This record gives sequence, structure tokens and C-alpha cells, in this order.
Amino acid sequence: MFLITFTYRAPLATIDELKDEHYTNPDGLFAQGLVRLAGRMEPRTGGLVIAEGSRKAVEAAVASDPFVIAGAAEARIVEFHPTWGDLATPAAS
Repeated sequence: MFLITFTYRAPLATIDELKDEHYTNPDGLFAQGLVRLAGRMEPRTGGLVIAEGSRKAVEAAVASDPFVIAGAAEARIVEFHPTWGDLATPAAS
């Protein structure tokens, strides 16, 4: 599982112009079905995505994101293995 942070580097007007493309990008995280949970940060300085898939697929999807391509946001990908919570894999008995 991956935690992806998008930190905005452009004014919010630019982010708003790219937002629809961010969600509908055919090679992106959402269209590829990799997103489990997503939302914006508060204050509105970026967004967080929890994604599942291979590292290669996640990296390719993030690299194709319109925010990233336009330089409007910087993305950071952190792989983690959930051990507790609704997204955690149940422990073997």
C-alpha cells in the first residue's frame, strides 16, 4: 500500500484549473483503480492519496498526473504495510 502526498507548488487558481484533469487522467491513479482513499489537506496546501497496486503502477500513474507534469504539485510516494485499521490485511490465524 502507498501513501502519496501532493504538495502544491502553484497558486490555487492553477490547481483548480488542473483538478478535473487530475481526476480523469486516463493513466492516473483514479482511472487505473489504484485509489482506496483520497482527499485534500487542510489548510489547502495539497492532497493525500492511499493507493494499492504495484510500485511500478503507482509511480507511473503519479508521473502522469497533470499536477506533476505542470509542476503545480510535488508528489511523494511512501510504501507502507498496514497492520491496523479498516485498510489493514487481516492477520493470519
